[in-house]
Amino acid sequence: MIDLQHLLEAHRKFNSLLRDLALGIKIDTFIQQVVETVEECIPHSFASILHLDPKTQTLHCATKNNLPDFYNQAINGIEIGPEVGSCGAAAFLKEPVIASNINTHPNWQNYLALTQQANLHACWSIPILCSKKKVLGTFAIYHQKPTTPEPEEREILDIAALVVSVAIEKQTLEEQVTYAATHDELTGLYNRNYLNQAGEALLSLSKRKQQPLALLFLDLNKFKLINDNLGHKRGDILLKQIAEEIKLSIRPSDIAVRFGGDEFIILMLLDNIEESTLIAKRIQKNIKNKTNNTILELGFGVSIGIASNTNNYKSTLSKLINMADKAMYYSKKHQLEFSQYEVDTKS
Repeated sequence: MIDLQHLLEAHRKFNSLLRDLALGIKIDTFIQQVVETVEECIPHSFASILHLDPKTQTLHCATKNNLPDFYNQAINGIEIGPEVGSCGAAAFLKEPVIASNINTHPNWQNYLALTQQANLHACWSIPILCSKKKVLGTFAIYHQKPTTPEPEEREILDIAALVVSVAIEKQTLEEQVTYAATHDELTGLYNRNYLNQAGEALLSLSKRKQQPLALLFLDLNKFKLINDNLGHKRGDILLKQIAEEIKLSIRPSDIAVRFGGDEFIILMLLDNIEESTLIAKRIQKNIKNKTNNTILELGFGVSIGIASNTNNYKSTLSKLINMADKAMYYSKKHQLEFSQYEVDTKS
């Protein structure tokens, strides 16, 4: 049984963890420390945190715990449901499920061989809910003998689930902010801000390794006609389709950017000089094959200019962009739809 003094100490420990979270502690470290804190505050207990995969509606181990490995392996990936142990039911019902005696609780009858082998006889599970009441996972306490939680123990468990939800939401928000700062909202490609960062890094790597870098500048021909004749919504759909085809056409190491409007840039390190031309042709072919005739009949096409630092590793990102832009306009000027023109920055 936990007295008031121990409960106050638990609150102090959780407050200290929240301060660490605010100061930037890694979430994995934070969650591990929450588990350790709960086990310190509730003697003879084993704490377990599972996170919910929203796509598969399955629970997965979120951090290391002191339960037997075979038990963790057996429950990892279990599908939630109203009668699936304590955690599976808590996640499904969005409410605590307290099994004071696993051996007699109806939710556990299909798992008794496993719990007997692990010597687990009580499980109290609390759903971890975000601020919008969406289930993120579960926080559970196991005991090696049938045990009913005291009010103080329930409070500790409730607080633990709450601080974990705060940590998960904080991480999610930070990831969203980072994504928004580096990606184009419409297409999901990188944005100009990221281009400046990645471009400088790739140029530095190119110079250090003496490995050529190519920049492809893509412009969509007659895109304004598509907006004027078919509407801006259809134009947005086309931009997203183009972005998807670009992603499918390039290599994992290449960087695709929406430069603005209907302009795109691709950065790539080259093993041989022909690679950039091959990828440009692949992009044009894939886009043409996937674009419907209504749009093609409006004169839609893709003009691409290519610039590389093959003969000058001191070339700057802005110079490569300017040279590729000029090459692209050469292609557009001569009405070379679905073609490319290459220049080399020799000076």
